[in-house]
Amino acid sequence: MTGGEWLQTYRRVPSPRARLICFPHAGAGATVYRRWSTLVPADVEVVAVCYPGRQHRLAEPFSPSIAALASGIAAAVAGLDPVPCALFGHSMGAVVAYETAVRLERGYGVLPRRLFVSGRWPPGYRAPADPALDLADDAELLEHLRQLGNTQLDLFAMAELRELLLGVLRADYRLLAEHRPDRPARTLASVTGYCGDADPGCSIQDVAAWRAMTSGAFRLRVFPGHHFYLDTVTADVVDDVLAELGVARGRPAGDACAVS
Repeated sequence: MTGGEWLQTYRRVPSPRARLICFPHAGAGATVYRRWSTLVPADVEVVAVCYPGRQHRLAEPFSPSIAALASGIAAAVAGLDPVPCALFGHSMGAVVAYETAVRLERGYGVLPRRLFVSGRWPPGYRAPADPALDLADDAELLEHLRQLGNTQLDLFAMAELRELLLGVLRADYRLLAEHRPDRPARTLASVTGYCGDADPGCSIQDVAAWRAMTSGAFRLRVFPGHHFYLDTVTADVVDDVLAELGVARGRPAGDACAVS
């Protein structure tokens, strides 16, 4: 498997029967999906996307647009060895995953088995809740994260780390605010929408709007929790993803496998 700087695999699978490409939320890196590789069967490969400007790509400039992100990721995914794949994205990751799916289908002839979108409405559905949020001061931004139910606010305790993390978050929020395609395309892949039932920034109706973005089937599943509900029901979400893909759980991969 290859993927350049875009794709991170925490547990390599020699001959996977399926591959799940996972897209992080705003401000996050590929490591948010490290645990997922331990929750799937041993012959399913989880690949996490790493956006520029964070983790091993810290020295790179942020992407100029969601479209640029999706184009780079699509090229990297299309260059992998051919294995049935599905895309999962949470929040900002849902938008990037959708745009990547469209580019895979139209530019590379790759049809994802399914697109999973979580905690975000589709492009063109409505404007961001607060277009000026990326300009808010640190206290306002941290309070915003607290209201969303972010469980990792302790990472912002160190001043130097806080400046770095908030810089990444502001850059990602700006990408979302500026991403307003005139005519969003329908994806050929069927779509599953996930959300938390108490998400203050994205309602169940917002996620249900993805129904209009696919020419295939659509399914909606609601979990208990806020915007970051994934942190508390990770295994349940992974189980549902596997069920949607028709992949029997079998033996979990576990933590003993080598990290690449």
